[in-house]
Amino acid sequence: MTINELAAILARNNSDEQSAIEGYCKILNIPNLPQELYDDIREIMSDEMNHSMKLSAWVTHLTGVVPNKT
Repeated sequence: MTINELAAILARNNSDEQSAIEGYCKILNIPNLPQELYDDIREIMSDEMNHSMKLSAWVTHLTGVVPNKT
């Protein structure tokens, strides 16, 4: 496996993390759920965001490609 293949796998995993966050945002829009569920979903989203940041950092490290600053 090449570095670019590994980076592609990590990028795909990062995409999956983002998809999970999208799904959790939809759950947060459901009215009248128990507050504990909302709190747990926010905690889970925070974990997913942390994972996403780490995966993105690894893709940057492995490829040497740095995000543009706009």
